[in-house]
Amino acid sequence: MATGQENMAPQCIASTSSTASPFTQAQFSGDGTTIVTLSADHTFRTFFVPENLLDATKQPHTLTPSFTTPSPSAVQSYALYPKFDYDNPSTRVFLTAATDLPITLTNVVEGATHNITYPLYDATNEKYLVPKSLVWTPDGERFIAGSLNQISIFDVRRYHQGPLHELPTTNSKKSRKIYGRVPGCIGHIMGLSINSTNGMLAAGTTEREVALYDGVAKECWSSFTLPKPVLNEYGAATGITQTAWSPEGTYLFAAERQSNGVHVYDIRNTQSRVSFLAGRNATTPQRMGFNITMTARGYELWAGGIDGCVRMWKNPGSVFETHHSDAAFKMHDSPVSSAVWHPEGWVMATCAGKDGNFAADSESSGGEPSDGGSSDESVVEEARADNSLKIWTV
Repeated sequence: MATGQENMAPQCIASTSSTASPFTQAQFSGDGTTIVTLSADHTFRTFFVPENLLDATKQPHTLTPSFTTPSPSAVQSYALYPKFDYDNPSTRVFLTAATDLPITLTNVVEGATHNITYPLYDATNEKYLVPKSLVWTPDGERFIAGSLNQISIFDVRRYHQGPLHELPTTNSKKSRKIYGRVPGCIGHIMGLSINSTNGMLAAGTTEREVALYDGVAKECWSSFTLPKPVLNEYGAATGITQTAWSPEGTYLFAAERQSNGVHVYDIRNTQSRVSFLAGRNATTPQRMGFNITMTARGYELWAGGIDGCVRMWKNPGSVFETHHSDAAFKMHDSPVSSAVWHPEGWVMATCAGKDGNFAADSESSGGEPSDGGSSDESVVEEARADNSLKIWTV
């Protein structure tokens, strides 16, 4: 389990073999029985955690997907139902948002849709809006979708119907001219997260802006822009991809594309940043996730890097200005896109993969720039890529 003891070496106790398509994200179910992954081929794979996972005589376990669910178009986001209970079939579902399609409810176990959709439609342009992020309310009765300059709130029980409420996140040019800048945010909303202590919603955008909403997107309470990137410190920093809250709800974390760290804000004073979790090594256009877990001494933030390492920061927010990682572990031979803790904190799952997005960034990450190479070289490089899902004790 997560103990904060950085001298403890992780042990891989379960793994897939390397696959043809890189893993781009992994999520644990709320009951910890299931892992659902997304790969660069826009396919979901369902893995059941072995019941004898911690039996040393059976390790290392081989992980194989029990169900495979390809998406008909490019997947933009997905979210597992927060009340997921393997023993209750009606809860074994997740939401998916894909290009040119309505939001869809999919069965984790059967690997098939429930034929239940939630359209987010732009009637003016006669096309579906594409949610770049999805988040469930903790009670599982509603979910929120973030798209271009808009937050949409859905009732999960209103099958085949549009949102209950749509909230523009930016103001018209006319209102800005009259009233000046008012709280809000501009851009595609890539990072949605709900504060578990007070219900506050954070929305982070591709324009590096963050807006905080009181309740389930009822009113914009405050907004701010991340500090201008310093290339040597942050990386290029080209837009927020994820937000998350500390367990007690005081601190907000924001991660970006092409960034070497994670921003930390105290929501009691959103005009100034508390610290920057430095040294993440995630200067890539790929979405690179982070995860927070409780410990006996507080909490920790874990995040993967393009060097195959997973790094940990103890009690983010307790160190002002630059906070370097408190531990780093080499876990893969390819960029680690997800490092997620079991809900009870006793094992961690990581997934990795190398695709065109990572290769395009090889020069900035210290590697030699690619000259295209021959097809034979590409095959060799693909064979070397560590496209795998692993489970660890730490």
